[in-house]
This record gives sequence, C-alpha cells and structure tokens, in this order.
Amino acid sequence: MKKMILLAVAMLCFTSLNVAQAQNDVKPYVSVNGNSEIKVSPDEIFLSITLDESDTKGKVSLEEQRKNMFQALKRLNIDVEKQLSVVDMSSNYFRRKSSLAATKYELKVGSAAEARDVFEALDAVKISNVDVVRAQCSKIEEYRAEARKEAIRAAKAKAAELAEAIGQSIGPCIEINDYTTTSRPVFYANKTVGRAVNMDSATEEAYVEPDVEFKQITITYNVSARFVLNMGE
Repeated sequence: MKKMILLAVAMLCFTSLNVAQAQNDVKPYVSVNGNSEIKVSPDEIFLSITLDESDTKGKVSLEEQRKNMFQALKRLNIDVEKQLSVVDMSSNYFRRKSSLAATKYELKVGSAAEARDVFEALDAVKISNVDVVRAQCSKIEEYRAEARKEAIRAAKAKAAELAEAIGQSIGPCIEINDYTTTSRPVFYANKTVGRAVNMDSATEEAYVEPDVEFKQITITYNVSARFVLNMGE
C-alpha cells in the first residue's frame, strides 16, 4: 500500500513538473492584422463591335461594313488577326438569304487612348454600335504578389509599434493567415457608350464622346499574423 501511495505521489509531482515546464515554454505573442490596397490602371480594354444590316435597313451589306471596319482598324495599326475575334454571327443569314445579317466582334486594345481612336475611326465609317465591355490588367498577378507583401509588412510594423508602446519588442513571426480577396476585371454595363444621340430627329445629330476614362482595378489583401513578444529588461 505504501508503495502505491509513493508511486501516485511521484506521478503527480512529475505531471505538475511537465505542466509547469510547458507553461514556461509558451512564449507571449502579439496578434495583429495587416492590410494593403493597390490600384492599377487597366492595360487590356475589350470593345464589342456589332455589324448589323438592320442598322442601315439593308442598304449597306454586312460584307461592306466588315470591309470598312477592317480598313479603319488597319489605319490605326491594329493587328486584326490577333486583336479581333468573332463573338457571334446571325444564324438567320445562313438559313434565309433574304434575312438581314449581323456579326458581333470583340476587339482588344491596350489603352484608353487607343480605345478612343477606335471609336472615332469606326464612327467615321458609319459604325456606331460599339461598346466598352470590360477592362483588366495583364500584370495582375505581379500586383497581387506585391499587395501580399505590403499586407504582411503592415502587420509587422503594427506589431512593432504596439510592442514599443509597452517597452517591449517583437521577435519572429510564428503564424500568418491570408484573407485574400480576388480582384476581377472591371465590367461596363453602359451599352450606349460611343453612340450618336439624336438631338433633332429631322436635322440634327450630336455625337457623344466615348467615356474611356476607365476605372482603376483595386487589389485588396488582408492578413493576420502573430509575432513573438520579447519581454522588456
């Protein structure tokens, strides 16, 4: 019986010692949040161009409109083979030759200035059914990486500031949680951009200059981090 009691006491002392040791091994830390926001200008602007015989009540064929569009774009030094793609074609045209045909294209340009030139060049050849669809940045992944770094740097600076306020300092980072928000291309819902607006249906027509001051793309990153809190002397 005495041996059992002594063994129990020894086990209790050993357990208490381990708990005390574990508590001593737990280092104090400071937990903070860090965030960053980067705004970038889009360098890939997508325009929708619709050629429709019904716009001219069948007076100008689809083929003639297409020819005029290609010539206008080539005068702007646009590589139509690389930058222009067909999005949709009217199936009625293939079923009935008497039907009015329509074709929709998507054109990619690299700047707001180039987009403005396209609007003006196509308007000059009587193609006004042109819309801005979306705008995005080709180097978005590089900017995302920079935003991540800025977020964790902000967290570290905040942790150091808090520790300094109580006469302490921070040590290594022991945990990082990334709360990422994915940026997306800017989409445009205004389907009247770049079209002519009738001021007087009989005699007068005023051209509305296309709105090509594109919204910047916002990249936001949020992180939380824990840094070891060094005890003051």
